[in-house]
Formats: sequence, structure tokens, C-alpha cells
Amino acid sequence: MSYRAHRYPTIFPIELKCAGQVQKGHLTNIASSGAGVFDVQGLEVGDEVTLCCSAGNLAGTVRWADDDQCGVIFKHKLGPRQLEQLRHAPTTTGHVLHRHTHAFTELR
Repeated sequence: MSYRAHRYPTIFPIELKCAGQVQKGHLTNIASSGAGVFDVQGLEVGDEVTLCCSAGNLAGTVRWADDDQCGVIFKHKLGPRQLEQLRHAPTTTGHVLHRHTHAFTELR
């Protein structure tokens, strides 16, 4: 039995590039193998995307998409330094834009 990598809650601003278009969004969670993204529109399962942020340009594929959210699996796993940078991003308690967060801070 295989398990997916542990996902850490975060709110981290990114730019998502897909098919020549760029839109701003946020990561909602991060793992070495992928991420949850919100505030993005028009994505479909199988779309090739690049998440651009201070941790680098992260290439991946959309695994699921629903309204303004999607899940992305990375082409190459994140290294420990990239994961830590995205995981410990400055967050706003309670509200980010129009979204409520109900997650506890990860203590790992």
C-alpha cells in the first residue's frame, strides 16, 4: 500500500502559467509531490501548468479541478528547502481574500 506525501497547510501567493496565460492564485497546501491551488479559473484535468513563486518555477499537471480550485502534481518532487520555504510562508490568520481558513499550524 502506498501513501501520498504529507500535505502542509499554507497560504502562499503564486502565478500560474497555462497555455500562454498567466493568473494569480494561492497555494492552500503543499507537499513534496504536489499542491492545492485556489483563486484560479479555467483549468482542466491534464493541463500542463507552471507555478511561479519565490521557491522557483514548479512544473506540474492538473490532477483535479473544481470552480476556482485545483490540485497539481509536480513533475519533479520538491527538495526539502523548497518545501520548507513554501510551508512556512507568512499567513493571515482567519481570512485570506474571501476565504476562511480552519487549519491548525503544522508542528512538524
